[in-house]
Amino acid sequence: MGRRATGVVAVVVLLGVVVLAAWGQQPRGYRGVGAAGDVFSAERAVGVVREIAQRPHAIGTAEHERVRDYLVEELRGLGAQVEVQAGVGRYPAGIRRDVLGMGRVANIVARMPGRDSTGTVFLTAHYDSVASGPGANDDGVGVGAVVEAVRALRAGGAALRNDVVVLLTDGEEAGLLGAEAFVASGKDGRDVGVVINHEARGAGGPVLLWRTTHPNGALIRAVERAAPHPNTDSLSTTLAGAQTSSNTDFASFEPGGLRVLDWAFAGRSAYYHSPFDDPEHVNLATVQQMGDNTLALAKEFGDKDLTVTEKTDRAFFQLPFGKLVVLPFWVIIALAVATVLGVAWLCRRLRQAGEVTLRGVFGSTATAFVAAPLAAGAVYGLWEAVKAIRPEYRPLFVDPYRPELYYWAILVLSAAVLTAWYVITRRLSGPMAPAAGLLGCLALLGVALAILAPATAHVAVVPAFAATIGLLTASAFPERWRLPVLTVFLLPAAIFLGSATWTVLQTGITTAPFLVAPAVVLLGGLLLLPLAQAWPARRGWTIPSTAFILAVALAAAGLAVDRFDDRHPLTSQLVYALDADHNEARWLSREAPDRWTREFVGDTAPGEDFARLWPTAVSSGHADPAKLSPPTSEIVSDTTESGQRTVHLRLRSMRNATSIALRYDTAPTALRVAGREVTPVPKTGIQFHAPPPEGLDIHLVAPAGPLSLRLVDYTWLPDSGIPSYRKPPADIYFRQDSTGAVFISVPGL
Repeated sequence: MGRRATGVVAVVVLLGVVVLAAWGQQPRGYRGVGAAGDVFSAERAVGVVREIAQRPHAIGTAEHERVRDYLVEELRGLGAQVEVQAGVGRYPAGIRRDVLGMGRVANIVARMPGRDSTGTVFLTAHYDSVASGPGANDDGVGVGAVVEAVRALRAGGAALRNDVVVLLTDGEEAGLLGAEAFVASGKDGRDVGVVINHEARGAGGPVLLWRTTHPNGALIRAVERAAPHPNTDSLSTTLAGAQTSSNTDFASFEPGGLRVLDWAFAGRSAYYHSPFDDPEHVNLATVQQMGDNTLALAKEFGDKDLTVTEKTDRAFFQLPFGKLVVLPFWVIIALAVATVLGVAWLCRRLRQAGEVTLRGVFGSTATAFVAAPLAAGAVYGLWEAVKAIRPEYRPLFVDPYRPELYYWAILVLSAAVLTAWYVITRRLSGPMAPAAGLLGCLALLGVALAILAPATAHVAVVPAFAATIGLLTASAFPERWRLPVLTVFLLPAAIFLGSATWTVLQTGITTAPFLVAPAVVLLGGLLLLPLAQAWPARRGWTIPSTAFILAVALAAAGLAVDRFDDRHPLTSQLVYALDADHNEARWLSREAPDRWTREFVGDTAPGEDFARLWPTAVSSGHADPAKLSPPTSEIVSDTTESGQRTVHLRLRSMRNATSIALRYDTAPTALRVAGREVTPVPKTGIQFHAPPPEGLDIHLVAPAGPLSLRLVDYTWLPDSGIPSYRKPPADIYFRQDSTGAVFISVPGL
């Protein structure tokens, strides 16, 4: 074969490895109800999902109580010691909100004692749903996986060394309330434990280990040994641990000192919190992947000494088909230094051979640093253009129902930027300059990451080190063997690229500009090394130009294919707010008017009284005042001493609302809600979910003088009994923050 043909074949092989690495993480196959008793069966787990996801079961509803009773009996039937622990939870202290979420919760705790326990293995999931959907995936699959894993453990016969506790938390959707209440009450007296948490932000895709507590060395070693589908790397867990926009019960468990592995799947995210998050849209292969991990890790932690920990973090990444590589940070740092030295030596040899100049190397390195953010900007611009053409995408939680064509558009557009950079660099500095520049860029990036965040450095260090060694080693072979040798050393880049593209895209298009596009440029650029002598000299611009046109065509095809209908409804948000003091009502929305809400709201902002309680509303419209009973307040006591006024209020919702709020303009100096001290005092108020029917007791302390307080109670908008409310068409559904609210001033203060 000629040099050009062999270069193309090498790139095709490497792209095949990219596809294989991405495919290897995807869930495939499941076990049916006839599987052996001591193994996990996705079909048996989904039987639990069907029972608990018949209807929405938000905290404070009758359906929520039915689900709780079913799960208690199911766990008792498995021989566990079950109790329902009632309490009051709040947003975790690490999550700051102007209005603090709190609520009355009932956690389900099922214990299975170990034979010689050194600690507790907690299998956790939350059993409440949002009001807008039945919660089959979020978090019915997590609950079903836990119950089926326990059934398989019991069927196995042998007792584990350590205690196993099933903890099905309440009120997660309202603000991680149940897990926080469990930790605040003393973790059931169990200070040594490992939490295996189960979550979902979609309806399929691979189950990812996306967060761990730190130090994570012992946890990751256990995952390496036991989990058949680790689907993780230390870059992802580091990035996820640094953000709080998409939280789980992890945020409540972590401050309590428990070690946590946070597992979740996020594919097909359009079904998240929607009416179609139902059993029909549960992916059995995803359930199998989650359950296999849960059962294996329960056995692993169940039989090890949990008092033995490793007080170090690790760098880790996955190879195809479930092999997790775990490395100490010093190895990554050593590889980063070796890569810099190797790239310097390579550039010296290329310069001596007359293939590059120092100016060309420095210029190529600098432009490689620029190419990655250019690709990020191009992908960001593409998605903004798509949303401008289809504004209905703006209120989406994450992705459209049919995102695959958009995924391909993102990948191809990133490749267009990469190949455009490659063409320019070759033309300015010669065929080998792109290789030297890209390796120089990755070497410097790897050193910077190794110093600042060593857990993330492997993504640049490992592929760059291997590619550098490959180029240096290949030159020692006869010419016909050089390209095959180089291709072998480029396999790490292909594997890392496969892991950093399709699976990451499934977690959400909004992450693509910052993760996928740079990965395609930096790692994908290494895959072009076999084309150093094979790239067309005269028509080099044909490739990036074609890629750009193809990306636009794919995005256009995505717009044509993805349409809203009664099986793929559009999400909408609407609030009915009644000012009981003035008998005035408004329709409000946090989103611009859509084709349904424009009948209720316009582009005008709400008036002052409404804006104070709904500061994020951007649309409003007149509404007819409904005859809805406002919440009431009883002043149980009111005393002033030493310049401090202490007030005890008892709040009630006269229409059995699912939550009630106390709002103020000036924060009190101290606040106690339902017996819990609230520290620090939130800026503008508290919202309490599932308030007790006898009333919610609140004690507050403020400087002597008048107090200006307001009460608001909330119900799910379709259940609010508002005469002017009309059911939306079948191709539209309301988001879970669509409510009917009534507010009134607290008199007598």
